[in-house]
Parts: sequence; structure tokens; C-alpha cells
Amino acid sequence: MYQKAWQLAGSDQLTDDGSTMDQVDKMIEAWNKNSIELKEELLKQYKVEFQKEYFPFGSFEKIYDIDPSKRICHYCKVSDTEIEKLRSRGKIYSKVSRGYSMEIDRLEPNMEYSENNCVLACYWCNNAKTDEFNSSEFEDHIGPGIGTIWEDRKS
Repeated sequence: MYQKAWQLAGSDQLTDDGSTMDQVDKMIEAWNKNSIELKEELLKQYKVEFQKEYFPFGSFEKIYDIDPSKRICHYCKVSDTEIEKLRSRGKIYSKVSRGYSMEIDRLEPNMEYSENNCVLACYWCNNAKTDEFNSSEFEDHIGPGIGTIWEDRKS
């Protein structure tokens, strides 16, 4: 319920008992502060279950092809091979170390990483999409614009 309510205002009611987002955020903050060891243990267990049940390595391999020319951004359609060509020609200006290969992005940002919710995205699309835009908003509006820039830089 909390994940689906991430855009509510602090004074908005979140639960049937009348708790507001601010109150729930304070409860979570207090739990995080007072439950450090329990949180670490739960996180370890979650990672084991997550990798086993939700996103095992085989699922990752289906998405992340070994051939760089087949690793294509879901949003702007640039490939790892094209990114490398642009980098070698001085057409990519990023000063960060990310951006040399595709990343895994969640189509719906507030849902789990899973085979049905994950796609490849270039660094720039993944970074711009953040957790604000859903996949259709990004696919319809922003991704094509980034793709146009890559096409312009190829020439």
C-alpha cells in the first residue's frame, strides 16, 4: 500500500485508521533507527529469496544478451554497440563511469525487479526515468527524444 502511495502529500490519509503519509513516514523512520540489526537480517533474507524466486540469474541472462548489438535500450533504441561507437568518436560527453553498457530498468518503478517488469535501458534513459515516470509515459514522450539525439550525433 505504501509503495502505491509514494506521491501522496504528507497530510494525505494512507490507511483505513486515518494515518497520514507523514505519520507513516515517521513510523518507518523510527523503525529503521531502532531496528538496525533486524533490518540487516531481513535484508539478507530478502536478497536470498529475491534472487531465488523473483529475479534469478537465468531471468537476467534472458534480458541481457551476450551480443552488445542486441542489447538495445527499451526507450530510445540505442544499442551498446552504438554507444561504444559514439564514445570512440567523442560524441558522448558524460563524465561519470556509468553509461558504457545497458542497465536493468523496472518498467513500473515502484514494483519489484522481476522478469516481467524489467527491460534494458541505456544510462541516460534509466537516469532520466527515475522513479517518477511509468513505462508508457517514458516510451511515448521522453525515450524517442533521447533517441533522436543519438541519431543526430551518429552523423
